[in-house]
Amino acid sequence: MKFFEDSSSQALKIHCELLLSLSQFFAKGGEKLPHTLSPLLKSCLAVDNHFKPDQLYLSNEVLANYSQANGEEYLLMLYEFNRLFVGPRAPVAPPYESVHLNTDHLVMGEQTLTVRKLYRRENLQAVWQRHEPDDFIATELEFAAYLLSRIIEAQTVRNNAKVQLYKTLYDEFWDHHLGLWLETFAQLVAQSAKHPVFSALSSILSTLSKLHPSNTKEANYETFAPQISRRSSCCCLQPNPIQL
Repeated sequence: MKFFEDSSSQALKIHCELLLSLSQFFAKGGEKLPHTLSPLLKSCLAVDNHFKPDQLYLSNEVLANYSQANGEEYLLMLYEFNRLFVGPRAPVAPPYESVHLNTDHLVMGEQTLTVRKLYRRENLQAVWQRHEPDDFIATELEFAAYLLSRIIEAQTVRNNAKVQLYKTLYDEFWDHHLGLWLETFAQLVAQSAKHPVFSALSSILSTLSKLHPSNTKEANYETFAPQISRRSSCCCLQPNPIQL
């Protein structure tokens, strides 16, 4: 079963929790893996039970094994997280939309400003806007979860107009932003990962992509393209103090 075939409140909540747990995994960084692996496992188990995706079972086993790892193992995971997504050298798998969709493969491209405008349409902004591009994967995942939460709220009060509005906004965001590069990013992580947890992560991201496939063409990313290093920071959304 795919997400777009089941828009019940239960399915939406399960999907929303997966988006949020992945967002926190990236936002809190390698130092917080002892705290973010268990919630990720919990949300993946719920997805597995409800949607029955083909490739998630083994990933859940890996997360279960490593969510109770010792300090030395978590240190190895920290190093791998930073190598893949942070630095200090150029990250192997840059977690930014513009790097994957811009022809020059650099951050702060037109995609960054476009998603910022989408956040502002909902009176939201990235907490660390001056330090982290708005198209950072954690922020995009959280925004997708936010849109699903608005659908759930509207369903609860039977406001069909708002349900349709936020379904349209969600589809727009997925088809023109997150869905365009998520599978490309997942494959890049799969090709580059040297630790089982991050191989499992790539499978989870790929499963998420397949739960709500985009109708538009996937991005192409050259692994030798210019990249940047980013500081590790918690990036999420908050109300925008500027009313537009």
